[in-house]
Amino acid sequence: MTSEKAKKARKLVQEQKVHCAQAVFTAYGEELSSGQVDYDNLMKISSAFSGGIAHQGNVCGALTGALMTLGFKYGGPDSRKVNEVSMKFLEEFKSRNGSIICRDLINHDLLTDEDVQKAFKAGAFNNCPKFVEDAVVLLEKLL
Repeated sequence: MTSEKAKKARKLVQEQKVHCAQAVFTAYGEELSSGQVDYDNLMKISSAFSGGIAHQGNVCGALTGALMTLGFKYGGPDSRKVNEVSMKFLEEFKSRNGSIICRDLINHDLLTDEDVQKAFKAGAFNNCPKFVEDAVVLLEKLL
């Protein structure tokens, strides 16, 4: 059964067309920041991580949103705990989906506007809601 947070994040991607990192990060950010960071600021903080970090096709945005979330929970001057939990998260996501790299997950480069348009036309982003949901489900096990 899918959690409410996973449903919320998936809905943000599908209906409101927010980026994967934004959907995952905002699902938890207000709660984990003890209300110190509001929804609008969470969206701003995570906005550069779409398309594998600024459309570079690197680490999937759903994962960077999740890693920022883990940072809220476990981060601090001593990074051992956040690194341990983050590695576990990344390994599990890769096991489920075959990669943590955006361009591999969607089978498209996103370096130019033309690349992005080709990816949209090919339906390359159709699996992104699943990646968002997977990220949130995995987060729930680790938070």
